Amino acid sequence: MKTAHRIASRQKRAGMANPAQLPKFWRPKITPAQQLDCKVIHWDLIDRFTAGTATRADLWDWMETGFTYSQLMRLLASDGTEFTPEAMNAVAEQLASYEAVATRFAIHGRAGFTAIELLTARAAAQVFDSLIELDRHSFAEQAARWSADQMARITLKALAA
Repeated sequence: MKTAHRIASRQKRAGMANPAQLPKFWRPKITPAQQLDCKVIHWDLIDRFTAGTATRADLWDWMETGFTYSQLMRLLASDGTEFTPEAMNAVAEQLASYEAVATRFAIHGRAGFTAIELLTARAAAQVFDSLIELDRHSFAEQAARWSADQMARITLKALAA
C-alpha cells in the first residue's frame, strides 16, 4: 500500500494525476466534438441494424454503448440529476432486449431488431443524446471504463461456455 501511495504522490507532483482521482469538480468534461462523436456512434449502430449490415462487432458495440449510457445515467442520478420514468424505462428496455437480439444473432448469424426492439433502440438513443449533454465530472469516461469491464467479463463467460 505504501508503494502505491508513493507512486501516486510522485505522479501527482509530476503533474500526471489520474483524472478519476481528482476531486470531481476538477475532472475534465468531454468536449463538444466528443459529444457529437458519441451521438453519431449509437445512431450509426441503429442504422446498421436496420439496414441488415450489422456484424458481430456492431452487436457488441451496441451492447457496450447501452451499458455505458446506463452507467452514465446511474452516475448522474447519484449526483442529483432527476430523470423521467420514460427515460429510465427506455434505457432499461434496451438493456432487457440484449439477450433476445444476441440469441437471434447466434441462431441466424445476423444482427437485427424486431419492430418493438427498433422503437426501443430509437427511444434509448434519444435518451443517450441527452445524457451525453448532461455529462459532468468525467462521468462519461467513468461509465465507459465500467462498461468495457462489463463487456470483458461477458466475453470471458461467452468463451468459457
